[in-house]
Amino acid sequence: MDHSSACVSDLFLDHRETLVHTLFRMVGCRQTAEDLAQEAYVRVMGAAESQHVTYLKAFLYQTARNLALDHLRKAKVRSRTDCPDVDAETVAEIPASAPTPEQHAATQQDVERLFEALAGLSERRRQILILHKLHHWPYERIASHIGLSRSAVEKNVHAALAHLVSVLGNDIL
Repeated sequence: MDHSSACVSDLFLDHRETLVHTLFRMVGCRQTAEDLAQEAYVRVMGAAESQHVTYLKAFLYQTARNLALDHLRKAKVRSRTDCPDVDAETVAEIPASAPTPEQHAATQQDVERLFEALAGLSERRRQILILHKLHHWPYERIASHIGLSRSAVEKNVHAALAHLVSVLGNDIL
């Protein structure tokens, strides 16, 4: 049996109210049921034009039922992530995880100032400070690595930090 567009349209119009009522019982919203019925009609029309459908009425109802089930699944997923009780003002107060452009620019300036201050240290003192503060090496390991006493390493770290504080102040460290 070949189904023309007119045949599918007539079937839909004859069963539209029953189809919408069936969908309404599933989804609980008249407007959504109307939308799903219309979507089912469009899909059945496309299928009937491209392939042979033996039981057009059953195909229409099954398509509509599948669309309703998909809608309900999506609504369930959305309900897990949506917060309908939260207003826009509350959402706007939530801090962003990414820095603002102003924060990024300020951080970049701080980093540049830190590099300039580090450039004011001798190569050995800068190396000792970096090994201790960035790589978390203990004084003994640094002393062994560079060939200094533990006391000399401590003094170099303290002197380097004092230099950075004098140049940068306490706010950047």
